[in-house]
Amino acid sequence: MFDEGYQNITNVDISPTVTKAMVDKYKDKGPNFKYLQMDVKAMDFPENSFDAVVDKGTLDSVLCGEGSTTNANKMISEVYRVLGPKGVYFIVSYGQSEYRLPYLEKPEYDWSVKVSQVAKPTIASSITIASDDKDAPNVHFIYICTKGAKVEP
Repeated sequence: MFDEGYQNITNVDISPTVTKAMVDKYKDKGPNFKYLQMDVKAMDFPENSFDAVVDKGTLDSVLCGEGSTTNANKMISEVYRVLGPKGVYFIVSYGQSEYRLPYLEKPEYDWSVKVSQVAKPTIASSITIASDDKDAPNVHFIYICTKGAKVEP
């Protein structure tokens, strides 16, 4: 993202080893590219701090651990809290919608949720995704939660 022009990026990871390695690896990116050691269930940012949050597998990881339901709910609540009024939460997940939407589509979240599928990277030059094939092992699910855009049924 940084190389595409997004210059103010904050990354968090619970592991101090990972954050130190990433700080060293990306030190040439400048002061607006940060890696911070932090627990996503209790972030040290004020409300409305970010326009967007990108989650590539973090929710999946939290859901694999002990206390998964409670921890996933804490994490999503924290993401919602740090997002600005029109903020967007992008989730890249292996989790199918029937397993992820119950966490995302709660009354306390004033956001709309859209779900898409993308092909997992592969050596093959092309791959076809059947739109109704939710069990396809060759896809990732993308959840786009847009704050302030909730559509009532």
